[in-house]
Amino acid sequence: MSPDSKSIILRLRSGLGAHGFSQAVNLFIRLAEVPLFLTFWGAQHYGEWLMVAAIPSYLAMADGGFTGCTQREMTMRMGAGDRQGAKAAFQSTWILLLILSIAIMGLATVAAVLLPLDEWFKLKSMPGDTLPTVILLLTTHILVGFQCGLIYGGYSCVGRYARGTLLTAVMYLFDFLGLALAIFLGGGPVEAATGFLIGRLAGLVIFLIDLPKVAPWLRFGWTHASRTQVSRLLRPSLASMAFPLGEALNTQGMRLVVGLVLGPVAVASFSSIRTLCRSAMKPIAVIAHLIEPEMALAFGASNNGLVRKLFTRASQITIWAALPACIILWFIGEPLLDLWTRSQITMDVPLFGFLLLASATNSLWFTALMVPYATNRHGRVALIFLGANGCMLLIATILMPFSNLSGSGVAVLAAELAMAACVLPMAFQLSKETAHEWFMQVIKPPVTIITSLWQNANSRS
Repeated sequence: MSPDSKSIILRLRSGLGAHGFSQAVNLFIRLAEVPLFLTFWGAQHYGEWLMVAAIPSYLAMADGGFTGCTQREMTMRMGAGDRQGAKAAFQSTWILLLILSIAIMGLATVAAVLLPLDEWFKLKSMPGDTLPTVILLLTTHILVGFQCGLIYGGYSCVGRYARGTLLTAVMYLFDFLGLALAIFLGGGPVEAATGFLIGRLAGLVIFLIDLPKVAPWLRFGWTHASRTQVSRLLRPSLASMAFPLGEALNTQGMRLVVGLVLGPVAVASFSSIRTLCRSAMKPIAVIAHLIEPEMALAFGASNNGLVRKLFTRASQITIWAALPACIILWFIGEPLLDLWTRSQITMDVPLFGFLLLASATNSLWFTALMVPYATNRHGRVALIFLGANGCMLLIATILMPFSNLSGSGVAVLAAELAMAACVLPMAFQLSKETAHEWFMQVIKPPVTIITSLWQNANSRS
């Protein structure tokens, strides 16, 4: 095995552990969130919180996709040995994010104060004077997240994405602990949003202290910033913006549609069942996130063979992990939901089936998405993703009055199938892999991969 192959395996093993911890944290948060809210606030209050939290979540896309695009640009630059280019991308985006953050906070303040959001969403537990404060706190939380996302690029570009992922998971844990502590102490929406923000600020402080240890040459400032660099990143960044917008439509948008058509209690049911389905697929998503920085490094070094190999092997692992997870969850889902929600949420079996199929489909195309995404060639896919999720909300709105929550499940599954039909052919084209060769590889159990990782682990111990 060559030294380069060994270093890649070591990075992947470290990344696998970090992403595994990250997924465990996310799983803990999702599973703990529902009983926490239901116990202290009840289904009505919880459903209203989900609807309100969905409003500022759309601001997460306001960085224009520059944060994620800059991460990948920095990684590709370092893969090509261009440290100055990585610095220029980092500082240019930092200046841009500061300007955008000021503008966003101003617009959010005006909207929260002047618009009758409590009347529009028929909120009972958040009067007009409480709602603006909650929205501004949640908006600030998102803006702090912009900075954390940009800092993560410093870890990714030097191959230390495992460490960056670990710190990001700790930040998410702080977020939830601040939120949970406020609710546990009897706090309402304002206190919950404040605790949420304090947790995010703690995560930012940790990033700022740790970054100089990993990339001491990467500093905040404007010395290397340039309009040319911003213009170069503009097109892929605007394309990237479609992903958070589409995800917001998929997650938060569906919550709003369900709430407006069927009421807040239905939102709590839909959200709980969907969280259960997605939780089974969360560990599998580790594979996609794991190969993204390695693909960017390989592309920067013009190593097309490695890009193809990462794509095929990742798809193989994803498929063989997703199928057993779906089968097991289908049989234990109902008693698990009953135990998890303390019998406050009733299982909607048709909805559960559709969402489970949708989660499995998502895990497949999301892995393939890393080929165009890691190389900033995702413009067409991003637009299709946005359109698919917009159509999903329309389909759900039409179906739910006749089929209740089942209609939302059909809409979600249709969007995921549309994405699979789009992303897989593009991944084949960019990786120069044929559909036949890919299929022949992924249908084989990933015994060789598991054995290789196991042997490498034993050789180090």
